[in-house]
Amino acid sequence: MVAHTSVASITDTTYAVSAGLPATYDAAGYAATTITYTAIGKVQSILTYGSKRNVNEFKPIAGATEYTKGTPAYGQGDMVMGDIPADAGQVILKAAEASANHYSLKVTYSDGEVHYLDLLVSGWVLSGGSEGNPLLRTATFNVCKAPVIVAAT
Repeated sequence: MVAHTSVASITDTTYAVSAGLPATYDAAGYAATTITYTAIGKVQSILTYGSKRNVNEFKPIAGATEYTKGTPAYGQGDMVMGDIPADAGQVILKAAEASANHYSLKVTYSDGEVHYLDLLVSGWVLSGGSEGNPLLRTATFNVCKAPVIVAAT
């Protein structure tokens, strides 16, 4: 498998969701044929994700301040898409917001690299707007496990 050797484009990236969860949270588990992914149509933007940690601070009475890393947070934010109520992927995201269950997201970049995310969907909001603006839908995602990245072949 080949990792990026130059800057990759997000153009032509596809997004797909599944209510199915992997048996193992690795490339083999997510790619299992038992998981069916449904494409999400008209995606405009997606959240940032990856590992980020808070820094904990301890200030002793005597001595220097000490720092330690906190637990990782893998990302929280929005996927914005054109509102298409009949889009099968958007129908699944709407159901995901009403559910306490985790869902799987598959992000496939134009060069073939694939990212798998374990998600809770905590928002499903229709945008406001004004004359001339498209009707948008925003799904709020919470990434619950470390993203699994499969390099392009």
